[in-house]
Amino acid sequence: MAIKFEDWQDVKVAFEVARLGTLTAAAEELNVHHSTVLRRINNLEKNLNTRLFHRHARGYKVTEIGTKLFATAQTIHSSLEQLHNDIASADSTLRGSLLLTTVSGFMDILGDVCEQFQALHPQVQLEVILEQKRLRLDHGQAHIAVRAGPRPDEGDYIAQHLAQLSSGLYANKRYINKYGMPKLLSDLQQHNFVSGVAGFNARVPYFAWADEYIPASQIKLRVSETAEATRAIIKGLGIGGLQHDVAAQYPDLVPILHSELSWPTDVWLVTHHLVHRTAKVQAFAGLLKTHFNKLAANQ
Repeated sequence: MAIKFEDWQDVKVAFEVARLGTLTAAAEELNVHHSTVLRRINNLEKNLNTRLFHRHARGYKVTEIGTKLFATAQTIHSSLEQLHNDIASADSTLRGSLLLTTVSGFMDILGDVCEQFQALHPQVQLEVILEQKRLRLDHGQAHIAVRAGPRPDEGDYIAQHLAQLSSGLYANKRYINKYGMPKLLSDLQQHNFVSGVAGFNARVPYFAWADEYIPASQIKLRVSETAEATRAIIKGLGIGGLQHDVAAQYPDLVPILHSELSWPTDVWLVTHHLVHRTAKVQAFAGLLKTHFNKLAANQ
């Protein structure tokens, strides 16, 4: 009896489980629900009439026949990935789509660049993916990433330093009128703060500082997006950290203890080496570099 693959997506999902070892990790990687991953595996095993995994409390271990199947799936996966990148790298025209990934808080900085790019290259559809999770450039999930923090070290990626931007504490004038202006570090004990949710703070220097030095009772609002923190500070919900060039866009914000507290952050332009030289990537990268050079000069 011939083996039938009813849905190749089942193989892809099962391959991710084999690679990562758990349903949860595979679901997170594929951005689907845990139950979807389980259903796909069950469908595949039913269609093949064989068991591909040994289920354990700690995860899923591939069976002998599963190892053979996923070795072939790995070859197919690598070939399709290479094909995708070859097609992208062959693109020397300023047409089609350009995928940019960054975090939501950076849109206040990148808005001008996006506007310039759209004006110069109207035949390119710019898509901005605001995602805290780092997308896989080698899988074609994005063409360009703008990242903050330590230098990205993925082997096939090209990371270019754009600038070192600084952040400080800010509050809305309405908040200051109501609660007073802190003049000493000790005065911060009398104030409310905006920070990030657990698991998010380590990637944002100010959030990490707030977790270490500000009592939890004083953090009146926690958010999972830096852009939402900015909105909360603008609304006067508390004191919070903002990049100086972002805060400068809002005249009702005032700096707090500017000379005492500052957090530098390195910003990186990241591309995959196979698409790095394409016309669209180079055009956007050039605008990015010019823009960040100006930001760094004005700090």
